[in-house]
Amino acid sequence: MNLVIIAAGQGSRIRSSSGGVPKSLIKINGKSMINYLLENGKRIGVKKFIIVTGYRSKLIVDYLDQIDFQENIEVVENSQWELANGISVLVAQSVIPKDEPFLLSMSDHLYDHHLLKKIAESNLEKSIVNVGIDYKINEIFDIDDGMKVIVNNKRDSQISNMSKNLKEYDAIDCGVFKCDYSFFNILKESCKNNNFSLSDACNILIQRKELVGIDINKSVWFDVDTPETLQHCKNNFHLLDY
Repeated sequence: MNLVIIAAGQGSRIRSSSGGVPKSLIKINGKSMINYLLENGKRIGVKKFIIVTGYRSKLIVDYLDQIDFQENIEVVENSQWELANGISVLVAQSVIPKDEPFLLSMSDHLYDHHLLKKIAESNLEKSIVNVGIDYKINEIFDIDDGMKVIVNNKRDSQISNMSKNLKEYDAIDCGVFKCDYSFFNILKESCKNNNFSLSDACNILIQRKELVGIDINKSVWFDVDTPETLQHCKNNFHLLDY
């Protein structure tokens, strides 16, 4: 299975702590975040990594040329990186084998291979997209910025709403997805209406009852988007299995 890693954004909120480099190159415990994500994929048997770049793309390309995964990496540049992240997913379609499912990860979400394995092994029979969700909402560090979801019931885990602005919710989207190839059509449909984000496309799936949440159970993850969340990740990095 292929793993698409979205690393196109500029990370404006964390720039004061990143030195202006893309978020995926920020180092935690001496290693970049993108390196951890590549190691996760390698440990669960991912054969090919598609890295979607945009902001300061050359820095990421130069970094990837120096590490041990070169033969398994394909870089695709999103020239419209200033638009929302759904465009970056669409850019990856050109290098995804037709009609094959794929994994999708944000490059600024840090987690270990156990979480990725759980999503990879999930079943797409009743959905077009499965997304990892965390029911441990009292343990989320920056809950206000989290993508909140409402789940119909835990048995079928069908998601009925998704928004950062929900006042009542069941879980938080942790930024790791398993997608059927047909999700590209949903993204195109969303973009035709000038709705360019991944969550916009997911809301189309919600209307069609084709978005399912996968409970990550005890797994830990970090959304590294601000100087505060970066420090929180560094302080609690020991909770990950690396």
